[in-house]
Amino acid sequence: MSSSKDTLKETPLSVLARTNLTRYLDERTKLATANAPRSEFSSGPDALRGLKPVLLDSESQTFMDALVLMQSVQVQAMPLVRYKNQPNGAYDALCFLSVGDLVSTLIDAVDKADIDASRVLPAMGRLAAVGLELESLPLKKCRTKWDGTVLWRAAAMTHTLADALQICLYISHQSLPGSMQLRQCPHRFAVMNDDNFITHVVSQSDMVMYLHTNRDLITELFTNATIADLGLCNTVGVVTIGASTPTVDCFREMERHRVGAVAVVDEQSRVLLGTLSESDITHLHGGASFASLALPVGEFLLHSRPDVSPWMPSDVDRVAPVNPKSSAYAVVLSQHAGSFVVSCRPSDTLTDVLTSMDVRAVHRVWVVNDANCVVGVVALADVLAVVARFGMSVEEAQRARDAMVVA
Repeated sequence: MSSSKDTLKETPLSVLARTNLTRYLDERTKLATANAPRSEFSSGPDALRGLKPVLLDSESQTFMDALVLMQSVQVQAMPLVRYKNQPNGAYDALCFLSVGDLVSTLIDAVDKADIDASRVLPAMGRLAAVGLELESLPLKKCRTKWDGTVLWRAAAMTHTLADALQICLYISHQSLPGSMQLRQCPHRFAVMNDDNFITHVVSQSDMVMYLHTNRDLITELFTNATIADLGLCNTVGVVTIGASTPTVDCFREMERHRVGAVAVVDEQSRVLLGTLSESDITHLHGGASFASLALPVGEFLLHSRPDVSPWMPSDVDRVAPVNPKSSAYAVVLSQHAGSFVVSCRPSDTLTDVLTSMDVRAVHRVWVVNDANCVVGVVALADVLAVVARFGMSVEEAQRARDAMVVA
């Protein structure tokens, strides 16, 4: 039951309902401006994060341009446009191009080349050739999936964030946390001005982090709810991959299961070792670097983090017990669990999970059992579905939470 002090607080949905979209975007721009680097070297796309959307030109820019820009700005999607006359002039907004679209394009090219990733050295050569072809592929030829494409004018500046949650992100009180249908909802929407220029992009992450920043206003029925309370301990659609699996096959599994990430585990113990997500494709710089996709995913992850040593630790230096049948990649990853693993227990609160998302800059947190094996995942869409189901009043929130516990 909620305390008398807690009854004075709001539900997360009511916080979104009294937040006007225009005011939210103005405040976000002011904050980004205040935090923007001020030097002669800060004029690149990374300096524009939060200030204005970086657009991709479908005609003149390439697959590799998109990879470089997405890593620079640290986003998972960018608006794809077609300029009418000249760059930086009037344009038609086509869709969002996401890291998932780039992964789909990659897998299509790999499958067309009929590459057998189990033979590492030949596969490296052929993957490098695929990478060199993709490097210059115009973005208009990349495969794109629907992700809010028809929503360009759906975000009216008179809307509240609660309106945008339902109208633009398709998340309502009927959405079920942990469901596969929720994974297919738009991850972001664009706001356009009267001249049909995209002025802002608002993502699921933006909404969740806005609520987390204002958590002192929100009822403890939400902030102190555990993952078990919310029924997110055994979510569907969790895909686990052994640490010795070729990285390209991991991306193929994402495509096959329509998920944005896979949990990398020890083949023997099934203990969680790390995460490979669609955004990891942005680590590839230059076509020849695609050869690294033939590496075991455990090794690929180690090389993607320059601050982590890829060497096998000596017996004296090992910080965790090692299964003698585990692969070398699993052993090394297990020694760097703090760098690669972002997880929670069923008893952890939603605030704990959102803090992990914020500090570690991730969009999902794996749920593990006492043996550190993956049993579920909490994604941004799950959090927003809980927000929608909690309703506008504390009484509604109590009933919704009670129903989740029973379920």
